[in-house]
Amino acid sequence: MDRNGWMAGTLLALAGVIAGLTFLLTRNGAGRLPGSAPAVAVPTARRTVAAPPAAHPAPARGDVLTTPPSEAARAHAPRRAADEPPPAPGAASAAPTGREQANAAWEALLDQVIEQKDTPASAQAPRLKAAFDTLDREDQMDAVQRALNLLPGEQFPALYAILFDKTEAPAVLDAIFSDALNRPEALKHPLLKELSQDREHPLYPEAVRILEIVPQ
Repeated sequence: MDRNGWMAGTLLALAGVIAGLTFLLTRNGAGRLPGSAPAVAVPTARRTVAAPPAAHPAPARGDVLTTPPSEAARAHAPRRAADEPPPAPGAASAAPTGREQANAAWEALLDQVIEQKDTPASAQAPRLKAAFDTLDREDQMDAVQRALNLLPGEQFPALYAILFDKTEAPAVLDAIFSDALNRPEALKHPLLKELSQDREHPLYPEAVRILEIVPQ
């Protein structure tokens, strides 16, 4: 056999061996050679994935979702009765003071005197004097002015008990006396004569002076 023939035979034999190995590898699977140990699976490290944040449970049927009101909404919202501040103790039911009661009594009595036209003024004078003395000094001038504006001529003498009291405030005496000078002569002259009899009365000098000027 020549050299070329030997090479051809060798190649054929090698091709047969490769074909046989390929057949065996294909038959056993996974590319494992006959008699080799089976492949061992290497466990891979498991990645821990953080769980997503728990969602709020959905409201049950019939529940109403509420949102807190904003500051602007609370500022314009109408105030409830429960939000109203409590009244100050005794503010609603405060009793009238003694000064207020005295003023109310004077006004009520003055109205009665005006309505009781058939009652003599001399009988009304002590009642008005007693009510006037209960008034506060700061309220007496207003009380006298009210009486002078309301009392008609025939009831004007109801103020004489106040006028003849020398201890009354000079402003009160002057107010009554000045008003008397504008009353009818039948009322004015008897009053001037009465005052001219009391030398200690603050209005004595003025009463005497007028009587000297005004003809009798």
